[in-house]
Amino acid sequence: MPFSVAASNPHVEPQVKALAYLKELEASTAFNLATKGNKTTIYTMPPPSTHEGNMPITKGQCVLQKDFTLDQVLDSLRNADSRKKWDSRFEGLEVVEAYNENKDEVLIYSLQHGQWPIISGRDFVLTMKKVKESESKGYIVQTSVVDERKKEVKGRVRGHIYIAGWIVEKTEEGWLLTYISHVNPMNLPATLLNLIATETPACVGTFVSFLEKNGPVAADN
Repeated sequence: MPFSVAASNPHVEPQVKALAYLKELEASTAFNLATKGNKTTIYTMPPPSTHEGNMPITKGQCVLQKDFTLDQVLDSLRNADSRKKWDSRFEGLEVVEAYNENKDEVLIYSLQHGQWPIISGRDFVLTMKKVKESESKGYIVQTSVVDERKKEVKGRVRGHIYIAGWIVEKTEEGWLLTYISHVNPMNLPATLLNLIATETPACVGTFVSFLEKNGPVAADN
């Protein structure tokens, strides 16, 4: 569905802080190896006491050995329809507003599946931005914001994303994809937190498999 382009982004400050936090976590040596599969490696880190919530910070990594461009990979990460095929927890999203003509800086309302009838679905209001540092490295940065156009709704629990960020970097082996997530999903039982902590970073591998099979897709526009 087409969406409007606003003159300026009211959520620039949290977006800048989120990118800085993503880069801080990218450089961190405090992650602990959780699992190592044939394609995907998953790491976790205890959340800092300065942030609410007890869900671990997670990191997943996988190499894409296809000759796609950086833009093709980053834009494929921003296609909601295809994401439903590689992210099992993703339910859907609405792009509320864009902040440039390229539409690579947007406000989104995102939905995440619950576990009916016990666990309600989560929703998130996020500012998201595509950041290219060069032709060989880029980021997708998402963080929660408060926006009066998207108030809390009955039947959903409003979660908080400190950072949900993708790092795509060219290496000798191919494109190294890293997905780092620090989320407070609000009031989830420990068993479900542990499950999500495993499932969330694993989507980096299912995304790579999707691209290898289907090729790149265009970003939402």
